Amino acid sequence: MKKRVTIIGAAKSGISAAKALAETGADVLLSDVQDRRHIEKALSEASLPTNVTVETGGHTENVLSADYIVLSPGVPPNIPILRRAAEMGIPILSEIEIAYRLSRGKRLVVTGSNGKTTTTTLLAEFCKSHFPKVFLGGNIGIPMMDFALKTSDKDIQVLEVSSFQLETIVEFKPDIAMITNFYENHLDRYPSYKAYCDAKERIAMNMDSSGWLILNSEQQMMHDLAKRTKAKIAWFGLNSDFTAVPRVTSISGTVVFISENGKTTELFKEKDIRIPGRHNLENAMAASSAAILSGVPAEKLLQIVQTFSGVEHRLEWVRERRNVQYINDSKATNCAASIIALKSCNGKVILIAGGRDKGTDLNEWKESVRKLSTGVVLYGEARERFRSCLEGLIPLKIASSFADAVNIASEWSKPGDTVLLSPACSSYDLFPNFEVRGKAFRDLVNGLPE
Repeated sequence: MKKRVTIIGAAKSGISAAKALAETGADVLLSDVQDRRHIEKALSEASLPTNVTVETGGHTENVLSADYIVLSPGVPPNIPILRRAAEMGIPILSEIEIAYRLSRGKRLVVTGSNGKTTTTTLLAEFCKSHFPKVFLGGNIGIPMMDFALKTSDKDIQVLEVSSFQLETIVEFKPDIAMITNFYENHLDRYPSYKAYCDAKERIAMNMDSSGWLILNSEQQMMHDLAKRTKAKIAWFGLNSDFTAVPRVTSISGTVVFISENGKTTELFKEKDIRIPGRHNLENAMAASSAAILSGVPAEKLLQIVQTFSGVEHRLEWVRERRNVQYINDSKATNCAASIIALKSCNGKVILIAGGRDKGTDLNEWKESVRKLSTGVVLYGEARERFRSCLEGLIPLKIASSFADAVNIASEWSKPGDTVLLSPACSSYDLFPNFEVRGKAFRDLVNGLPE
């Protein structure tokens, strides 16, 4: 008997899931709250097969005529139609859960508050240096369902996953999992910081002694998690007082891997890492640990870190104009990431911040902005709360639109300054995701007259 599947959310992941599940022979309903005109281009470009039906403008009763429901990332699991589905006993599963069940091979999975995309991308480059076939995807912008049916037992999947995706997993089980760090985030979705961290920790809920869980030795919450999990534990971090192994750390400017038997292998020098900042040193150490545990020879890592230039929208250099540097850090969707960006910039910084407020504590961010920037341009839904937080501490300008924010920052800047887009907010007030926001910033900056 054919499976009947409903997919909630017709964004990139939802469309990929619809095509993959249709290929397995299922009858698929793709349901989205947006009007058809808003997603018509994406739907037409997808060339959906005939066993996919699309409904737009809201979720109808048809959603409930399903053997199970697939939830696209970012769709809250407590919307009314899903509450009804739960009451009826219809399983509600994450897109990554279905992709896991359809795919094969070894899975290296990364989550955390910050550094996920950089670490995942670098880890994929490490793996490509040794394994014949490596698939990169997940929350990084390439849905797992794009390649789930193309994988074989010999392949490597390198996956970034979010707390949202982990909320509705059931069997999802990484071979190697990693949590880069915990910082306050998404408090517009979660009732508390602990609830947010609990969602992240679900990455290891099905793991056992056959798998490795890689944790940040500098965060106490990671040590608490290590006592609860059934997985084997590996560490990364600079904490010289911590001696548990296996571990990747830095000794006198040299990044080393210390194996379970205490053998130390030099991987590369800190100065070899092309992407700047202490946070990127941590990202490189985390990725190195996962690569070595997956079977990549340690000697292959040096060449990769020397040439790896980072990822789009994360401290991405856009342009120099009139001796002003423009940096796209649209990926900084929380305060901790914005602080990292401010610390990574040289010279005087004009910060562009705002977007959809996540309700996080602003105190640490406020102090960093005060110390590390010379002026702030605020835009979007969060601008009033940010203004009340920063007013009197640093010069502020309020923009009427995103384009206005870029123009104000450009006119305000002086030779030697850096204009930094590092919003400390999600993009969802004006843009469908941080990638579109970052591209808009690039386009606006490149459109500024010489």
